[in-house]
This record gives sequence, C-alpha cells and structure tokens, in this order.
Amino acid sequence: MKKLLCVFLTLSLCTAAFSGCASDEVQSTSEHTVSTLDDGAQVNDAFNTEVMTTLDGTTFLLSDHDNWFAQSEMGFGITNTEPVLAGLNSGDVGGSVISPYAVTLFFIPQDVSNQMMEAENLSEDEQEALAAELSNEIFFFTGVCRLPKNDEKAQEVYAEFTSIYGNVEKIATAFDSDYYLGYNDDYSSLVLTEEEKNNLSAIIEDRENFKNKIFIFPASEVPESNFAGSFNNFETTLLTGETVTQDIFADYDMTVVNVWATWCNPCISEMPELAELDGALPENVNLISLCIDGSDDTAFTQEILDYCGVKYPVLMPSDSLQTNVIQYISSVPTTFFIDKEGNVIGNPVVGVPGKSGEIKAAYLEEINARLELIR
Repeated sequence: MKKLLCVFLTLSLCTAAFSGCASDEVQSTSEHTVSTLDDGAQVNDAFNTEVMTTLDGTTFLLSDHDNWFAQSEMGFGITNTEPVLAGLNSGDVGGSVISPYAVTLFFIPQDVSNQMMEAENLSEDEQEALAAELSNEIFFFTGVCRLPKNDEKAQEVYAEFTSIYGNVEKIATAFDSDYYLGYNDDYSSLVLTEEEKNNLSAIIEDRENFKNKIFIFPASEVPESNFAGSFNNFETTLLTGETVTQDIFADYDMTVVNVWATWCNPCISEMPELAELDGALPENVNLISLCIDGSDDTAFTQEILDYCGVKYPVLMPSDSLQTNVIQYISSVPTTFFIDKEGNVIGNPVVGVPGKSGEIKAAYLEEINARLELIR
C-alpha cells in the first residue's frame, strides 16, 4: 500500500507539465572526460553509462551500485546517500520525476500512510480527494532542477519547483543551463514518531553530501519517435495469466498499444483518460498495454490499474518482447498503432500527447489519423 501511496501523492502533487520517462539510457560513450567550473565543481562532458563524476570530483562506476538515478535527457543525475537510500528502502521516502527538468524527493510520515490504508474502501473520487488533502502533510526535503536558457516549459517547471521548496540554491551553470538544489528543513508541523524524526533529521543533516554527489552532463535531445523494433512475432502472458502472441492483433483493424512502467509518473497520470478512451474507441479498434516492469511486482501493477480504472489487457514483458520491442523503446509512455498483421502504422506517440483533460481527445485524433492510412 505504501508504494501505491507514493503514486497517489505524486500524481496529486506534481502539477507541472511533463511528458515521459527514459526507459533506458541510450546515450553512452567509452571515453569519460570532465570539465572544472570556476568554483571548482566538476561536470561530465557527456553522459556515460559506465562511469560518471560528481560535483565534488568523486568518480564512480555506475555498475558498482544501484543507488543512483539519471536520465540522459535530464542533464543530471542524483546519488542517493545512505539516509535517503534507507528511506527509499523502508518506503518512508518517495520521489517524482518531472522529465526532462527536475527530480523531487519527499518524506511520507507513517500517520499519512495509515490514513491511506484506512481509505482502501473509499470510492475512487474519495481516495483522490484524500490524497490531495494528505499531500500537504508530506515533507519535500530536497530536489534538483535544470533550467535551460530560453525554454518556456522549463520556466513553468522551475516556478513549480520554487513553490515546493522554501530554499533554492544555484549549484552550477553549465551546458547553457542553470542547475538548482531545492530544500526544506522545517518539519515541525508534521506528526512524526521519534524514529521518523531521527530518520528525517539524518536526511536533512546529510544534505550537503547529497548536493556534492549530484552529477551533471549535457542533456540529450528528447528521443525521436522512430521505431526499429517489431510486433510481428512474440509470445508473452497477460497480467491475468493467459498466454498471448501476435495473434492478439488479428481480430481488429487496429490495436493501440500503450507501453508504460510502474515507476513512470507520466504513464500513470494518463491512465484514467486511457480508461475512458477504451470505452470510446472507433469500431474494430482495440486498446491494450505493455508494462515493461509489470512482472517485477504484479500485485503493485494491478493496484495501479485498479486505481486508474483500467480494464483493458496488460501484456507482461517476455524474452521475445524484450528482443523485438522493449529494447528499441527509449522513453515511456510510448504508444503504438498496430494493424492486424502486427505492423506498426505510422510513428508511435512518445510521451503524453496532451494536457490533463485533453489526453483522450488527443489519442482519438491520432487513432483516426492512423485509420486513414490503412483505409
């Protein structure tokens, strides 16, 4: 329940527009070089999937540990220091990605978790209202934001970032972008146990170390929507257990395939409107999804679907889907349009295609455009 609570709170808190999450770090270089800024901070000259250097000059192998987070198009990564990592492992700490600009980290008091657990029998609308109310009772302790020059969308995200954090400190200027650390340190209004106070205090006291372990690099372009994979030949199972193949497409003129992940906030934010889309599809058009990490925790995957009102089939990742589809997807959500032979119709849609309240209509427009191509 606490994992799902992070989803509830993230969706109710992050109002800035965001489009998608990188599913794989596709930009890499075998060479690793750094530059030193005027204040002595070090930045990486390119994103490297093998080795990176933090602001304080610490070079580390990414393969040596899994307590870091980075997306090539965001232009920075964070290293979860010991107090933050302990909170993530216990479920006391959650995070949100506003791609490709910002990461926020927050502390969830047990009192908030308890209230959400007691609300399992509430209606969906009541749960959403409670999540919005409880969002004021969690504590955003730190975050990182990149503000590129002449980027209006980034300005909107930065405005949201500064409304969340009472303190915002510029930590670097590099690659035509300013980088900021946001933080709060007054949690006196929260209802916390003594253990929670100690844990949150340790996180706050470790903030300078967290800042020093940020790593910066030039942001890559948001991935283009060209797709080199194929849906023509695969076998997998649905979340409900049934075996399916490419024959799932055969009975429909077109099938919409929404690819997502449980850790992707934009993916989940569009799901309620995808559920509405499912009931408004043109004749002989079907909607399914592929959750690329769904088999890691099937119960959690189902919780998300139930919360969002999703009834359409959900494919689980398999070896054949990994080989033919998933490895070619660099960002989620990505939505494909497939004909009855398993061929991709036009380019996929990368990211969420519209603002909240306009997503269903945007997908219907994309669907009708693809139908024109096969008529």
